[in-house]
Amino acid sequence: MFAYELKKLWNWRVLALIAALAVLVWFAFLSEALRSYDSLTTHGIYGSYQKEMFERYGSTLEPEELADYDIPGKKATIISEMDAIIANEAIFAENNIRNYAEFQAFADTDYTSMNEAERNSVYDTISQMRYKLDFSSSTQTLDEWYDSPAMRLQTLAALERTYVDYESSLRSYIDHDSRPVVVRAAENILHMRNANLIHYALCSEFSLYAAVVGVFCAVSVILLVAPLLTTDRMRKVNLIQYSSAIGRRILGTQLAATAVSAFVLSFLLIGAAYTPFLLAGAGEYWNAPIMSYMGFGMQLYNITFGQYTYILAGMILVLSVGAGCFAFILARFSTNMVTMLIKTVPVGVAVAGTAILSVNMALSFDNVVFSTIFQGKLDAPEILVCAFVGVVGMIAAAVITMREKRVDVI
Repeated sequence: MFAYELKKLWNWRVLALIAALAVLVWFAFLSEALRSYDSLTTHGIYGSYQKEMFERYGSTLEPEELADYDIPGKKATIISEMDAIIANEAIFAENNIRNYAEFQAFADTDYTSMNEAERNSVYDTISQMRYKLDFSSSTQTLDEWYDSPAMRLQTLAALERTYVDYESSLRSYIDHDSRPVVVRAAENILHMRNANLIHYALCSEFSLYAAVVGVFCAVSVILLVAPLLTTDRMRKVNLIQYSSAIGRRILGTQLAATAVSAFVLSFLLIGAAYTPFLLAGAGEYWNAPIMSYMGFGMQLYNITFGQYTYILAGMILVLSVGAGCFAFILARFSTNMVTMLIKTVPVGVAVAGTAILSVNMALSFDNVVFSTIFQGKLDAPEILVCAFVGVVGMIAAAVITMREKRVDVI
């Protein structure tokens, strides 16, 4: 009986619809997220420097390795290049600027005492000077721009703030942040010297990618599950089932088939979605610790990226099983497909919203559930929210199933 219910659930028409939607989601969202991450490995706030450090030193940066990389020396070399450009460009000589230090002083001058026309003239001059230093032109590629002296200096400065001058920022969180979990994480990162070389955008990009996968999994499970009971109600198969003790137990079998199908379908979809992201370069960080502070984001827990992917997959699986159970309940009380669709749309929206809020930026101090709803006072509440949805869905479906055995048919 269980195998028969599974076969009814895995209808080829529904599976074809899910496959078509998967292709649409891939080209509309996931492939773009993959391209975005790939670009950020060389075009992000650290340019290609952070990736180079990871390839050279591994997942953590020791003090001697930081000294070997010699960020101040690299900056000095770039400033020498910029000094040479300044010496050969007339616009700098016209403003009595002979080197990069003088240009910085000129750009940082307070011009508020000037009238608007004078300020605009100075700002235009500074912009033209910056164009000379970063090789800006209408035909310049992104790679060429990031290879310019100005951009290389900017990305090195960002790298220095993260791995050399991080202490004051972390102490600010320790002394002033009202979220206890964030304060504890800042203390741990300070103790660890903020030495993890995980790519700064990996967790944020992957969590957004996983959130989209989570939404698609929940919707796919609802599409798979809801038509089964609704079709039985339309054809009044349930009335025939109620004529025997075995027939009254069939709803329990259908619930078991629903839970198993929701899990299996979500597992397959997650595996298919994870594979391209991991093969695109994220896989090399599999054993890298993610706990870090990057100036604009903080990962709160000392786990590896591989463990992080498993946690997000678990959150999606639990949400999907919960969505399947809620769809099972609503289909039980739907007499036709239109009624079923009207009822399941709000459930789908609610589960999708939970996936976005919980999975996106999960385990970081920017997660909405962690920071806004629980105000940073509870560890990993986003995981608990997903578990709550799954458990409530399963309990509610089980209660409906047990009550079904006592339904009176007139």
